[in-house]
Amino acid sequence: MVTLQEIAEWYQERAGQHCGHSDWFEITQPDVNAFADVTRDWQDIHVDPGRAADGPYGTPVAHGFLVLSLVTYLTDSLLDLDWSASGLNQRLDRVRFRAPAEVGCRLRAGVGIVGARTRPRGFLELVLSISIEKEDGAVVCSAEQTRLYLARPDARLPRFPALTAPVPDARA
Repeated sequence: MVTLQEIAEWYQERAGQHCGHSDWFEITQPDVNAFADVTRDWQDIHVDPGRAADGPYGTPVAHGFLVLSLVTYLTDSLLDLDWSASGLNQRLDRVRFRAPAEVGCRLRAGVGIVGARTRPRGFLELVLSISIEKEDGAVVCSAEQTRLYLARPDARLPRFPALTAPVPDARA
């Protein structure tokens, strides 16, 4: 067993390192339409392929907030969270929508560790740099995400295969 402070120190020692990339996720028209229904954002550029063909991208594109909403799904596979009893999304900072995500494109997330510290009420605060990119390398969205985690009583230190590359700067 390890303490929350030891887990925070483990992450902090790796600040500035890259955790890798997620698996690819395909943006589909049914996903875009379902997101439009939930958010009540039915702009033609998202939901009408015929009219979107005459728009600025020549094809339907995903909502920026749809792409942003995938952050936790895409990044959780890169973080060894077996030590955690539960986690909360606390905040997003420096969010930038940089390129369109056309329907049919595939996206993946790159994650870097910005920092970690213990917080009141037994939480670990973990700050991550997130970059969501398309297969052609274009960055669709970047952000800095802060998450809060509670440790399990039998927590152990996280494991990563390799953390070596510098973290992409979400401010760039």
